Order: sequence, then C-alpha cells, then structure tokens
Amino acid sequence: MQDIFGDECPSKATIYRWIERFDNGDEELHDDPRPGRPTSSKTRSNIEGPNNFGEDRRITLRELEERVGISKATLHSIITEDLEISKATARWVPKLLSKEQKRERVRVIKELLSRYKAEEDFLNRIVTRDETWFHYYERESKTQLKQWKLRDEPVPIKGRNYTPRLLPEKTTINSDYYVDELKELRQASKRERRGKLTRSVLLQHDNARPHVSSKTMAAIDDLEFECLPHPPYSPDLAPSDYKLFGEMKKPLRGKRFEDFKRLECEIKQWENGTPKEFYTTELKKLPERWKRCIS
Repeated sequence: MQDIFGDECPSKATIYRWIERFDNGDEELHDDPRPGRPTSSKTRSNIEGPNNFGEDRRITLRELEERVGISKATLHSIITEDLEISKATARWVPKLLSKEQKRERVRVIKELLSRYKAEEDFLNRIVTRDETWFHYYERESKTQLKQWKLRDEPVPIKGRNYTPRLLPEKTTINSDYYVDELKELRQASKRERRGKLTRSVLLQHDNARPHVSSKTMAAIDDLEFECLPHPPYSPDLAPSDYKLFGEMKKPLRGKRFEDFKRLECEIKQWENGTPKEFYTTELKKLPERWKRCIS
C-alpha cells in the first residue's frame, strides 16, 4: 500500500484499528459522532434551517442569528451562496391590478400601437401633462423595504399612493385649474410646433379625477385636442411618471428645504439645466414600452 499510495497511505496503527473494527462486525465507513463544537457551521441542518424564514421575509441577519444560533457571517454565506437567496427591494406599483385591469391595459396598448404603425406623425402630435408631489424632505427609504427572495422568485411589488410648474401654496388641482392649464398648453403647442402640426394635438394624460371630469372633457373638445386612451394605474406608460418626475427629484433627495421658495429655486435650476432633447427622447420610447406591456 505504501508503494502504491505513498504519503497518502494510512498509518499502520490506523489499518490495525480498521481491522479490529471489521472483525467486531463494524463495517461503517464514517466516523462516529464526537462531542464538542463541529468543525464547520455549514452542516445540512444549518443550511436548511435559515431557509425557513416563515412569513416574515423582512427578518434581519441579526434576528436569524438569535433564532438559529449561528454567526451572522456564516448565515450570510449559507443564505447567499448555498441557498442562493438574495434580499430585494420591493418595486412600487400604483396598484396591484386585477386580471380585468391587465386585459384592459393590453387592449388600450394594442390600439395605440396600431395607430403608431398606421400614422406617420403619431408621436410628433403627442403632448403630455401630469402632476406630482414635491416634499420639503423625502423620507422614504428603499432599504427599509428590502426582503429576502429566492433567485428564481420575481421582485416583490407593493401598491402606493410638461414644462414643470409649481402650484401656488394653498391651491388645489381641480377641474377649473386643469382646464386653465390646458388652455395655456394649447397656446404653447401653437408656438412650439408652428407649421409642424396639420392635425389635432394628441393629449396624453392619466385618469386622475381632474383629467376625466365632464368639465375637462368638454374643454378638451373645445380646444380641439384628441385625448388618447390611458390604461388605469399605468405610470409605466406615461413619460412623466417613468422618467420625468424621477429625474426631477434626484437632486432633491437627502436635502431639507425650509420654505417653498428654496424648493422652487432648486426645481427651476434642474429645469434650466435640462436640454429639450431629454423630453423628446422619452416620448420616442413609448412604442417600446407599449410592446413590453403586451409581452
């Protein structure tokens, strides 16, 4: 055996001990359990243990450490490497849609895609309007929404609540205010797109109450706008939601504003430093987003 295995050959004492065990009827090849701490915490039971998070997917490594009795470093290795579980931040959506609402999304988008393919100037005729909240301080933290997920599980989701203009203090956006805005939008469209439009402006906005009231719809007809259909609860299909507002708020994150004027100044600074191509680029991405919606 020494000639064949060299340094890897067991010692004589080990071989004699094996022979004695075999003679006594013990043919088990594995070592008997021994008292004391195991050489590694990565045992089968420990690897399977942390996988049982229960219903609390937001449990922390420190809480798991107290529950399982394994160090945080070993737990992190077991969870991420052996179990292939990662911690993901919940993706905000405006509402968890029903099957009927999802079918309506597809129906509306197919209609828009059909017009896009049939009308050469379809995207050039679109103007869009929307509103958003600007806070003196943004408190939301995505880190607080992280939870553990398996590698093949989808990212969790949760429901949540064009020239930028700040609404005057103590003013409410209602139908009257929105109609006045549409009238100004009509004049701006004439100035900015003089000679470029031979047909009516295509107005794209969501289904917020001031946008769909009877007074607003009457004003849209009077202004000779054509209102494009918009699926309910679909900010992923409105350029202001999926790009504009997010970019506007980036420089505001982590800053605290003492009054309205200082907040307004910061927003105006972003507006003045943003090229016009930013807006047209995002509008041109609509067809691809429509296709993704259907897929």
